[in-house]
Amino acid sequence: MSETIKNKKLNFRDLGGMRTKDGRTIRKGLILRSAKLNKLSAHDKAVLEKKYKVNTVIDLRSDAEREGRADILPDGAEYYHIPYFNETTLAVTGGMGSDVLEAVKKAESKDELYNYIPELTDVYPIVVTDEYAVSQLSQALKIIISNRDGAVLFHCTAGKDRTGITSAVLMKILGICDEQIMQDYTETNKISRKNARKYSLIACIFLASKKIARKTYEVFLADEKYLNSAFDALTVKYGSFENFVRDALKISDEEIAEFKDYILEPLNPCR
Repeated sequence: MSETIKNKKLNFRDLGGMRTKDGRTIRKGLILRSAKLNKLSAHDKAVLEKKYKVNTVIDLRSDAEREGRADILPDGAEYYHIPYFNETTLAVTGGMGSDVLEAVKKAESKDELYNYIPELTDVYPIVVTDEYAVSQLSQALKIIISNRDGAVLFHCTAGKDRTGITSAVLMKILGICDEQIMQDYTETNKISRKNARKYSLIACIFLASKKIARKTYEVFLADEKYLNSAFDALTVKYGSFENFVRDALKISDEEIAEFKDYILEPLNPCR
């Protein structure tokens, strides 16, 4: 059996091999990110079980996203449902986490549909500044940091936004170079750009709206400005990333040191 994930739409990748500023690297096969697992094939499920030995799955989706789309879990994996948005913040996200196509059908005007599509530079800061969202992010990160028996996989729907922020914060905690953090984040565009073009074309042809088409295209992409908006927001609120980790996420220096000892191995320093 091939030991690689075949379904490209799964947006799967291993954070192993990412290099820190002091020359160490994340051990391979222990921290995994992906899109939703509700259509996981038998082959890909076997890869997660046999190659990666996934023992923990963290689902960041809302209840609406999970409805009728339950994860197919690797055998023996412990499942955690940790949604980042509650009823209040879901409203700000323009319904993010619900059925977008259904919302399009129900929209009574172009303006209503345009307003439904979220501005991701408004959404990303919520994850790192809203009290509920930050507590959920903290819970997810603490599960990842404390895992020692196998691989942990975390995901949202597309594996782009909530997953991207989680991955970025985790890597920054570990001291991964900023350019690698952004490279990992924008890697999603290799598969998301196709959908961006598809749905923006639909908007342009059937809705005759270049404005909606442009916004549709942008919301499907992993744009550097989105992730930067999250880090800018947490710096404004907490003063520094280190303060954010200690005071908001409640992750201690001791916990970080222990995690680094476990998850990092030496390599050449960044140049």
